[in-house]
Amino acid sequence: MNINFHVRHLLPTIIIAFIAGYFFNWLMKEHLLSSDYLFTCLGASTTIAAIVGAFVLGERQNHILCEQVLQADMQSTGKKHASFLVIAGAANSAMTRLSDHYRNTHQDRMRIRAVYHSDTFASLIEALAAIPVHELDSLEAAVALAGLKKNMLDAQRVIEPFIAAKNMPDDDALSAVLGAGLDLRMMKIHAASHYEQFVQALKDFS
Repeated sequence: MNINFHVRHLLPTIIIAFIAGYFFNWLMKEHLLSSDYLFTCLGASTTIAAIVGAFVLGERQNHILCEQVLQADMQSTGKKHASFLVIAGAANSAMTRLSDHYRNTHQDRMRIRAVYHSDTFASLIEALAAIPVHELDSLEAAVALAGLKKNMLDAQRVIEPFIAAKNMPDDDALSAVLGAGLDLRMMKIHAASHYEQFVQALKDFS
């Protein structure tokens, strides 16, 4: 493809040189042009042709280099966005595994312990916070990412005391925090919504 490009762009120069040579040859035959002047003109034409050719080839190389840099940048951005999606997907999965309701009982505390792992949850929140917002190149993606992180933080704040608390419904402080149990519906709905918005925003950018 590069050879075709060079021939296509150098062809006008070759045609002009051929026409000029034919014209000079005719002038020589008609004795309208001396040989010394002809050689001078041919030398000048050769120099001009060389300059034009070098310019065309140089421009082509610059074009190729710019394309390579742009392609490498797009590939790098694509890889980063893919890693961001993996983190967001893991965070959304952690929220999805939680049930909508947990009663204020020992059995339900055992149920939530089976799907909620404090260290993993905290690590996912840190991973979301570590995503460089300026590399998202999308305001919608940045807003959705912040929303997903907040949903996980809100869930963490209510789940941790729920798991740690004993089944003591008469405890006023506990009842004030937990009420009749744990309701995670809105947090899960918002987290799923923010995750979908994040995925769509990065898809629209690409």
